[in-house]
Amino acid sequence: MALAAQTTEGELYRPVLGSNPAHPNGWPIRVIVSSQTEARHNRHLWAPTHLVSIRAPASRLLSMIELPPERHLELYFGDATDPDAPDAARAEAIEATFAFIDTLPADAHLLVHCLRGIGRSTALTLGILARYMAPEEAAAALHALRPEAKPNRHVVGLCDAVLGLKGKLAKQALRFPAKVWKA
Repeated sequence: MALAAQTTEGELYRPVLGSNPAHPNGWPIRVIVSSQTEARHNRHLWAPTHLVSIRAPASRLLSMIELPPERHLELYFGDATDPDAPDAARAEAIEATFAFIDTLPADAHLLVHCLRGIGRSTALTLGILARYMAPEEAAAALHALRPEAKPNRHVVGLCDAVLGLKGKLAKQALRFPAKVWKA
């Protein structure tokens, strides 16, 4: 798949792909990935049509974007890297995310954010990207979206397993953070 070649200057949600026939509605991956603080401060400017919020159990979303429930997926897991931790992500959260992504219309503007840092949101975004491109291309696209990404290794491992990539996505996650992306 070809990466989107042209975008207008100042466009916030640049499509990652020029076309995406693998998505049920052709969504070309228009996404911003952030922390909750960034999302809260930029909610009016970014104005997403769809939202994925990741937070630890018993935490609260503060002054977030108001969207109807069918446009807002709330996931509850911590930033644990130990799969046995009580608040660690589970495969069900990844599967729910992919099912939510499948419902996005072609013109959707998705914001993926997490509370306390960007580890879970960048990991989940890497998994979303890997549904539509090779792991190496997905990692390069994540770096372009969020150069300072530090994907949570456990969440990436779950995405890798759900996608059946046999460690290829997890291997790419080891390349983060990277100041300059080398193909």
